[in-house]
Amino acid sequence: MPSVLTPGLSRETLQSLVRQVRAGTFPYVAKPPAHLDWPLYDRAQTHEAPDILDLLRSATLTLVDRVPAWDRSPHSGPGRPGISVIDRVRVLLWQSYRSVANRPAASELRLQKEGLGVTSEFSYSTVARAYHDPEVLAALKALLWLSNEPIGGRERVFALDGSGFPTTVADHYSSARGKQRGEGREQGDFPGVGRPWVRNVANVGTHYGLVAGWKSWTDPHLMEYTAFEEVFRKTVGMHPGAQLQLADGLYSARWVVGMAGEAGVECRILPRRNVTLHGRGVPAWPRSLWGLVKDPQAWLREYHQRSLVESFWSALKCRNAEKIRKKRPSAQVTEATLRAVIHNLRRLCYWHWVERIDPEPDGRTLPLSAAS
Repeated sequence: MPSVLTPGLSRETLQSLVRQVRAGTFPYVAKPPAHLDWPLYDRAQTHEAPDILDLLRSATLTLVDRVPAWDRSPHSGPGRPGISVIDRVRVLLWQSYRSVANRPAASELRLQKEGLGVTSEFSYSTVARAYHDPEVLAALKALLWLSNEPIGGRERVFALDGSGFPTTVADHYSSARGKQRGEGREQGDFPGVGRPWVRNVANVGTHYGLVAGWKSWTDPHLMEYTAFEEVFRKTVGMHPGAQLQLADGLYSARWVVGMAGEAGVECRILPRRNVTLHGRGVPAWPRSLWGLVKDPQAWLREYHQRSLVESFWSALKCRNAEKIRKKRPSAQVTEATLRAVIHNLRRLCYWHWVERIDPEPDGRTLPLSAAS
């Protein structure tokens, strides 16, 4: 590489590097694999179920301390007393962890009532109706926030990507994505627009693997990149010390890089082949790409951490191999969000053994935006 890069030569160098990376011909030097303490890993896995049960109960108790209304009966009129939001959330979380339908979930409640901290038993119909309650969904979003508190200030790098959960056994997301070609794939269409996917976008910490930002929806007309603003703002709200945002080429847009730059976060997003360094009013744009021109190995070493979010989706779908069971869109969004919350609780139980992290939420006040 020449010692002096003119604007024209910088553009040519950048575009050449992007073409090589996209074609898989760039001579990238991979970093050595990370060391894993297998005895601690084994201990975390063999203790997972009781740890999840304890953490689920304690995390929901913390949520009740901050939002007392969720621990009260929803009505006090004639008839059988209603079931509080927090009791229904506990059962739905355990149901998601066990990957069972509504009737087996009612059976699990009889088995784990004391462990979950549920005050009274209720039928599978109550479990089914809980998926349609907006207060239940709000509580789950708040729990997603609380589950990030034990690692607050420790996670600095985040990787963002979207994926879909099928609602029928005939559909498989990875196969459909692999067959997708052309402009739709480049612009962020989910594969098979006519298929009823539950669309999701997650922003995941690259070290601890917790979901920091999450959005689920069922509207087939909303592209994946439209969720960036909401997911990113939730991430920096939970982790104000975030330094680096990673994403694939779908998010290679100046407004994306500019929004991250305004929050003090740099981006490592693989640009399109015809990319230029012109900021066009976005100073963060050339800054985010200059490292690829000057030191491509270091830039790609940071960018390739993005593969960890793909590993997250693979692990999440292995743990939840079944389709989304619910039929109504609101219930499908709740079911998808449950999977994200349970993933975070499982990761906290794992890090409790591996790094001795206290999985309990800290004493900070839950912001109103956590349940929005």
